[in-house]
Amino acid sequence: MSRVLIVSYLFPPFNGPGTQHPTWFYRYLREYGFETVALTSSVYFGTPDMSSALSQDPCVVQLPRGRNARRLTYQLYHAELWAQLRFEAWEPGFAWGGMFGVPAAVQLLKRERFAAMISVSPTVSSHWTALRLKRRFPDLKWIADFQDPFVGNPFKKENLVKRLESRLEHDIFSTADCLSANTDTARDLWQQRYPQYVNKMGVTWGGFDPEETVNALPIPPGEPPVMKHVGSLYDGRHPTALLHSLKRQVAQGRLRPGDLVVEFVGALKFGTLAPLVADLESKGFLRLRPTYVSRPEALGIAASAHYSLLLDIAPQNGALQVPAKLFDQIRIGRPILAFTPSGSPTERILADSGIPYVSLAPDAPGEEVDAGILRLLQMPPTPKNASTRFLDTFSARRLAGLMAARIRGEQV
Repeated sequence: MSRVLIVSYLFPPFNGPGTQHPTWFYRYLREYGFETVALTSSVYFGTPDMSSALSQDPCVVQLPRGRNARRLTYQLYHAELWAQLRFEAWEPGFAWGGMFGVPAAVQLLKRERFAAMISVSPTVSSHWTALRLKRRFPDLKWIADFQDPFVGNPFKKENLVKRLESRLEHDIFSTADCLSANTDTARDLWQQRYPQYVNKMGVTWGGFDPEETVNALPIPPGEPPVMKHVGSLYDGRHPTALLHSLKRQVAQGRLRPGDLVVEFVGALKFGTLAPLVADLESKGFLRLRPTYVSRPEALGIAASAHYSLLLDIAPQNGALQVPAKLFDQIRIGRPILAFTPSGSPTERILADSGIPYVSLAPDAPGEEVDAGILRLLQMPPTPKNASTRFLDTFSARRLAGLMAARIRGEQV
């Protein structure tokens, strides 16, 4: 079997959306005739999911090894993060790549033959590590897969670091053999920025693992209609329009206690919305669980709600991302309230999903938001099956097949 090296700073047992693509490539490329080896960090900045079987897989090379080296790397991670945050950046893993990733990969590539290398971000340090390896082994096919946009990321501001990032992006785009964007919107932006590399560019969407069961769970009897959001809230992803609509409708008497409860679970940062949140919580329209939950628990919480809440991001240059939880919410099958720009990738996926939904622009007029919420509450919470088109398009098995075709040099 041909071998493929997957370079990803994030990988199980780290628990987060950034591990999806590398995990899927690692597992499902084997069904397309490739043997896979993953090179990743053994030091995590979140809560690891030690139940993951991949954490014990001998073909997953977790670096560094040894307690002292891991302790040093953990300290370096915090120093690196502190320095980056001073410039409003967040791309950990460069110290890991330089000290451990590159040397280990060089020895591996000298010892064994590989058909290709796939680097996956976040974080972009995975691509930086792969860039250094590609320069050392120019005949090794390199596919750079971006789960998030790099330059053009809505959370990054103009500063010295962003200029350095632009230079790094140019180096990656000019050197990689294939470039995989997370949405067609991001790819179109790339094509405008780098018309000379259009033939390298493709799209590998987010999606779902077909071997993971996600179904709607019974709704607790006697509970008022509940809409849930399970996941982090942070700058750029706030329920601003929803909260102001609840405030208006409660004040006008259009929503009364028992008509709707919105529940937020996860790392919750409401910023300037905190007083409004406290007021709505005191009146019984909000429930807050500001705590980390494992993926199985998160799915159980989301699957037992009447409605799902999706908060997309609306940068000035268009919606470049699709929230990973969208694919879970569609498979749960109950109605979805989505705040996403008109025509965004998220809205287009919802339109083909077969699941009832209401889509509202994050900056929609207040009366439009109010009407959308009332329209959602008229939808019965009976689960629907996702469309065949959705299931076929966004299966991780199919996404790995697209990557296998790129490795073989096929046009996709």
